[in-house]
Amino acid sequence: MAGLTHKEEQGIIWDYFKPRHTHSWNMLVLSWRDLNSHNREIRDDESGFEVEYSWENFILRLWLYRTTVKTLTKLTAIKIEAEGVIHAFDAAFDVRGRNGLKAIRDIIEHFDDYAVGLGRGPAKRENDLDPWRLITADRYERGDFLLERNQSYDAAIKMRSDARNVGDKFIQWYNSPK
Repeated sequence: MAGLTHKEEQGIIWDYFKPRHTHSWNMLVLSWRDLNSHNREIRDDESGFEVEYSWENFILRLWLYRTTVKTLTKLTAIKIEAEGVIHAFDAAFDVRGRNGLKAIRDIIEHFDDYAVGLGRGPAKRENDLDPWRLITADRYERGDFLLERNQSYDAAIKMRSDARNVGDKFIQWYNSPK
């Protein structure tokens, strides 16, 4: 971005972040609502394909929202605070030093690699690729990893609030005369 000041470059990143943040949050909320709707529909096939599809969509949307918020780490004025937001979110999914959300997301996205023993994320083929996993409207278990619907959504809500607070600090920095 030749010819732009540092502040102008940072403003461009912010301008890309804001609509993406809104979109990724809205898609996450819709995916949670879809998953939550399975709780209202008590059926014999509670662990059927529809619930699994809803969980996979929710998991992918959680990770996409995290990725969007991580954009804030590219803004130098708030980099450290933004890294703290990401760290706090990741801590909600910690399983003995491994990020359970990332592990399950990687299994979903790269199942073929994991199936042949080439998975590179925190999941392990031997423990976590078990086809006999437990999936209900409230819980998604895969190997060593467990996601609870409400706890996962609460972590996202907290990240959103924290990201907004950090974003407000960026706006103050950007609008300052210096």
